[in-house]
Amino acid sequence: MPNTGNYVFAYDISLTKERNKVDKVLKEYGFRIQKSVFECVLTENDREKLLNRLNELGLNSGFVKVYRQDSYFKAKTVGPAPEKQDTGFAYFAA
Repeated sequence: MPNTGNYVFAYDISLTKERNKVDKVLKEYGFRIQKSVFECVLTENDREKLLNRLNELGLNSGFVKVYRQDSYFKAKTVGPAPEKQDTGFAYFAA
C-alpha cells in the first residue's frame, strides 16, 4: 500500500458511553490488541479521517493517544502469544 503507516491507538476513558463510541470508531479502522489498544494500517488521508472522527466525539472523560510505529522496527511478541493471531493487517471501508 502506498503512503501507509502502522499506528497504535490507546485510550483511557472513564465513561462507558464515550468509551463505546471510541471503540466503535476504532473497530472500523483496525483491530484490537488489548481492551483499550488498537493497531491500524492507515494512509495519511485515512489517518486524518480517523482523527477527525475521534475529535468530533467531544470526549470529556478521557483521551485517545496515537503512536506511529517506525517502519524500520517490526513488532515483536514476548511471551506466549494467542494461538490465533491477527495477520497484522487492518481492513476498513472508506
